[in-house]
Amino acid sequence: MVHPYTRFRIRLARHAVAQLASRLRSSAEIVMFVLGPAILGLIAFAALPAMLAAAEPLPLALPLLCLHGIAMSLPIVLLQPRIMPADVAAWLQPLPVPPRMLLRASIAVAALLTAPLALTYAASLAIWLVQNPGWMSPPRAVGGTVLSFLLTLACATGLLVRGTGLPQQSKQAPADAAAVTCPPSPRTGGFFLWRQLFWLPLWRGNTAGARQCALLAAAAGASTLWMLGPQALPRVAGAIVTSILLVLLAHEADQALRNQLARVRVLAAGWPVDVAALARRARALVLLGIALAPVAVTATGAMAGAWRGTAGHLYLILAWGMPPLLVLTPPFTARGRMALVAFVIMLLCATGSKLWN
Repeated sequence: MVHPYTRFRIRLARHAVAQLASRLRSSAEIVMFVLGPAILGLIAFAALPAMLAAAEPLPLALPLLCLHGIAMSLPIVLLQPRIMPADVAAWLQPLPVPPRMLLRASIAVAALLTAPLALTYAASLAIWLVQNPGWMSPPRAVGGTVLSFLLTLACATGLLVRGTGLPQQSKQAPADAAAVTCPPSPRTGGFFLWRQLFWLPLWRGNTAGARQCALLAAAAGASTLWMLGPQALPRVAGAIVTSILLVLLAHEADQALRNQLARVRVLAAGWPVDVAALARRARALVLLGIALAPVAVTATGAMAGAWRGTAGHLYLILAWGMPPLLVLTPPFTARGRMALVAFVIMLLCATGSKLWN
């Protein structure tokens, strides 16, 4: 018999996943149409990092598997506000839920969220076990992948417990008192307005800033593995992953900027502020932040000597020209926007896959 609290947490997680899937349905159709074979190839390589780590000597394999398991649990941080909204968490915290019940419910939710990853690992393992390359030891490959998944499940459970069970200490009263006794002095300037209206909203009650940081770190890490990784790691897979992450970073930053601009235009309608100039400044700073990803790709490629041929030069042009294209183009419909994003991904993947030929 499932406890009502556990049943409620599972239904809440399913509702959040269903909401996210409905939002991504139109874009997923386009991405699957354009990148169908590439996505199937990525599924085949899903368990490859864990298998490569398991093939190393044991003192090196265990830390690599731990890092891989922890890294694969990071999407839970981005999904946490959807899985457990702040108002629902505030309503649940006063309830007399025992710690053991909280742990069981979090394990159930974590298992629900990581089940697609387990299925992807199983499919990837089956493909590689059938091929059985010379560098792979089947028992160690299976054991390393299982260990990495269990660490991901444990980290996801810990994140869910932390996001649900810790009481929030209220510090509103001292802050209000300080605001009353020491009112802040008024400040002006374009940078101050950008910080207040665009930068801080990325982090206050919003996961947009965390998502962009995660995508930036993932793009830099993927480019490093693509250019400087071991020879056993397929170059085509590195090109596809890096290209997708580059475009997703620019798309995510552009969407956050457009959404915030829509709010600012309504709020600043009666302000003595040039909203158009503020929007141009915000776009320029967004492009400056996105440029860190092409910088990482360019630097790692230069270290590997990848930018010598025509394909290398074309990939660099696309990688640097893609962020301005997505950020500076006028808004389309949702499907038109995703068609543009899918087309850019296709160009980058096709060019990057030819880089080492």
